[in-house]
Amino acid sequence: MAQTWTHGSEQNETCPKCNSLYRVTTFRLPTRDSDYFDCQVCGDRIREWNDTEVPSFTLIQRGQHEESENK
Repeated sequence: MAQTWTHGSEQNETCPKCNSLYRVTTFRLPTRDSDYFDCQVCGDRIREWNDTEVPSFTLIQRGQHEESENK
């Protein structure tokens, strides 16, 4: 199992599309990780990374998401 540790303080980040609020904690890994995070509410891409510092997102508050413009 890879060793990880928390790096810095937690911060909040808001989805630009639906305004859902996330708590973001950054972990430092011994090797580079390439991945992305999509909003759990609307599916919009919030962040991509290819780094040894990897964010972990926890949904704090759901934003407003319109299901479809055609309905």
